[in-house]
This record gives sequence, structure tokens and C-alpha cells, in this order.
Amino acid sequence: MFEKYIKILSNPLLYYSDKEGNSVFRNFALFKQTGFIYHREFEKQNVGKVLEYRFGLDKKLKLGYFLATLILYLIFIHIRFSIWSLLFFEAVWIAVLSGMRLWASRLYVEHLIKMFGPFEVVEFEPPVSKRKSEEFVALFRSKIILIGLCIVLFLVPAFLLQLGMKYSLTPKHNGYKRAITLSNIHNAIYPKTSNVYDMRAISHYMLRDYDNALDDYKKALDLSGRRFGKRDFVRFENLLLVQKKVSSPQDAVDIFNEYITKKKMTILQESEMLWVKSIFKIENSIIDMILQDYDDLLSSLDQNDEKNNFYITCDRTYMLFLMQQYQRAIDSYDNLIRYASEHQDEFSKELQSLYAERGWAKQHLGDSVGAELDFKTSDIPSDKLKEYEPGYANQVFVREKF
Repeated sequence: MFEKYIKILSNPLLYYSDKEGNSVFRNFALFKQTGFIYHREFEKQNVGKVLEYRFGLDKKLKLGYFLATLILYLIFIHIRFSIWSLLFFEAVWIAVLSGMRLWASRLYVEHLIKMFGPFEVVEFEPPVSKRKSEEFVALFRSKIILIGLCIVLFLVPAFLLQLGMKYSLTPKHNGYKRAITLSNIHNAIYPKTSNVYDMRAISHYMLRDYDNALDDYKKALDLSGRRFGKRDFVRFENLLLVQKKVSSPQDAVDIFNEYITKKKMTILQESEMLWVKSIFKIENSIIDMILQDYDDLLSSLDQNDEKNNFYITCDRTYMLFLMQQYQRAIDSYDNLIRYASEHQDEFSKELQSLYAERGWAKQHLGDSVGAELDFKTSDIPSDKLKEYEPGYANQVFVREKF
């Protein structure tokens, strides 16, 4: 079947006269009922006029195809990219090209009727030798390969522009303005990508243009789709920091919440993002809703998902410590230590950390005896205990490598 269609599409003939004296013209159908038949012969001069008219229609049609493709492509690269927008524009492109072909077909039909009168619809099957048919197919395939090469050559500069941006962002060069210029050229010619906006965001941030850096991170998150990707972790961290510089920490949290709901995440990814947001809120003295967020995440778990329940509760307890709610943290550590002790084969390492963290919580409440007992039970060398005291480092901008 596929070979049959290739033969139909590759055949360049537009007219033939068969042995019975019938005149057959090729119409604009692609696969079926591809010919118009007249049961008589016409003068070559009149046939030539009809074919000349057909050639003119084909030229206009090719020009229309090119302009429609160009216009739709330029519109497409300036909207938000998604699989749905791609499919939508493909459908529009097919509809527009089909509409043009129907328009050309209608004009051709009217011209044929005007010249020769009514016709019958048949298959266009000119008497072509096998050798000639193979030549047509070979030429058609060569055209397809040439078009493919042209598309590849068109896309090569996109990769070169992105390489130029990566080169400009290396610490050795710090060509931030050059990277932005290259990204502008890329976005003017090619579909926008999240990686390009990541590089733009870094460039704008390093140039202290925080408003544009924030806009770039928002666009990168939009373009990265619903699935939480490997770069999203850094994007959300930097989104918080940049939004804080542009307006306020509370606005940063609000924007974070807005964009995080657009992502489809695993429980582990949700807990990681909640950790990032919670540390940011503690750093900026916005401790409201931290515990509620953890309670909401815990309530969303399957009742049998004890492992994730344990780890998320550990994170929640850690936040209680950072919020200086030491007694509540100790109460939570008691439950966690009891559970981990019952499952030492799975949580032996975690049990060490829990004892040490509870020890530091007791230390902050002045219970030195209880703290020393926990430190001793943890089996952690005394010179390493300080590493187990819950704390956090102030947030810094993350320059991701590309």
C-alpha cells in the first residue's frame, strides 16, 4: 500500500491519452480518484493551454504552501510551547494546506469544464514503463532527502546558538550580555525551550536584572511541562530567591505555591519541594503554615505507606527544631525513635541521627543529662556530634551547569 502511494505521489505526469482515444487529466486528489476522463481526444494546442493553466495553479499553490508554513511557524515559535500547541498547529497547517488545494482544485475543475465540458472521475494511471516509474520514485525520494537535509541545516544554528550561550556562561568567560543576545536570536527564529530560558535567567541574574531573571524562570517552568524534571529543583530554589529580591519573601512563597501546583510530582519530589519552601520560610521568619503543609502531605499518603510517613515526619520534626519548638520536637522524636527501634534493620542509620537531634533539642532546653544520654546512645563520635545539630545555610543563587 505504501509503495502504491509513493508511485502516485512521485509521478509528475499531468495528462495522457490512452489506446481507446480517451483523454485523462490529473486532478488535485492525492490518493484516490486522481484523474478526470474525457471519452475523446483533444487538439494538442488546447491540451497545452489547459496544462499551462495547471502549471500556473501549481506555482501559486507552492507559494501558498511556503507562505502558510512560514507564517504559522512564526506564530508557533512566539507562543507557549506544549505538545498540545504543537498538535494544534499541525492540525491548522494541514487544514490550511488542504483548503488551498481544494481552492486550486475548484479553479481547475471550472477551467476544464469551460474548455471541454463535463468529465468523469477515474484513477489517473498513465501507461508508464516500469523503468520510468522507478526513475520517478528515485527522483521523488531524492527530493524528500533534500527537504530533510534542508530541515537539518535549518536546525543546526539552533544548536550552535545554544552552545554559544553555554560557552558564554562558563565562569572563565562570564559573557552574560552575549548569552542574552544569542538567546534573543534563538527565540526569534526557533521554538522557545526551557533550557534557553534557564540560561537567560542566569545571565539576567548575574547582571542584577532581577525582574527579567524572574520572568525567565517563570517561562522556563511553563515550558518544562507538567512533569517535574531534573532541572525543576534548581528552578524552584532560584525562583524563591529572585522573587524575594524583586518584591518580598511572602510573594516568593505565593509564586512558589502557584507554580508548584502545576507540576505532577512523586511523594519524594513533593517532600523535597516542601523542604525547600519550609527552609526558605524559616530563613525569612515566615513560619506560619509550615506544620500545616506537612500535615497535609502526610494526610495525602496511603495508610500503608509507612516508609514515606516516617521520612516526612522526620522532616516535620526537623522543622519543629528549626522553629525553636524544642519540646514539641522532642515529643515527635520520641515517637520516631520508638518506631525506628522497632525497625532497626531498615532505619538503623536514621536512628543514630534521631538520637543526636533529640539530644540537641534537650540541650537547648537545659537538659544536659538527657542530652548526654542521647548523644551516647547514638554512638556518634563526640567530635562529629556538632554535624548532627539541625540547622540550615542561608539560600544562595544556584548556577546550574549546562
